[in-house]
Amino acid sequence: MDMRSARRQRGSYDVSASDKPVIGMINGLAYGGGSVLSSSLDIRIGSDAARFRFLAAAYGRINSTWTLTNQVGWPQAKELLFTARVVEAEEAYRIGLLNYLVPVYRLREKTMDIATQIATNDTPSVIGIKRLLLQHMGGSLEQQWANERDFHHQRASRHIGGRSIPGIFGPARPTG
Repeated sequence: MDMRSARRQRGSYDVSASDKPVIGMINGLAYGGGSVLSSSLDIRIGSDAARFRFLAAAYGRINSTWTLTNQVGWPQAKELLFTARVVEAEEAYRIGLLNYLVPVYRLREKTMDIATQIATNDTPSVIGIKRLLLQHMGGSLEQQWANERDFHHQRASRHIGGRSIPGIFGPARPTG
């Protein structure tokens, strides 16, 4: 693998692991690299022109195995990755590749509405929620509960006068 390819693959990870929610507008083809990137986003808003195609298997490659399952579930992810077939906008919405399906003239408006809703919430809480969700992937139910409990304790202990201190979240403390 050359350095440019490695950076591109790391870029998809960096988008997915970003502390802040990442929202994308899809208004056309998301084939190959576009589908990989879109499956790394936290929230996807698409128009009726959105189309997805996970092409790696058609070219002797492997990708999206760690992102797509979180969006659409194991059975659907396997089928899309094995077949490399086109997924039209309506199906993409139905199976979870799109959070919202809107007419093209409402795409930017809906995206900005979602972004505004997120931005009006407590930023450290939004960042903490995303970190916990990422930690929870593949963990036991008990570990997920413990991570959330520890987050609440950590957050409560860092509040001073009703205001949170920026940058307070570090890695979750190990539990038992």
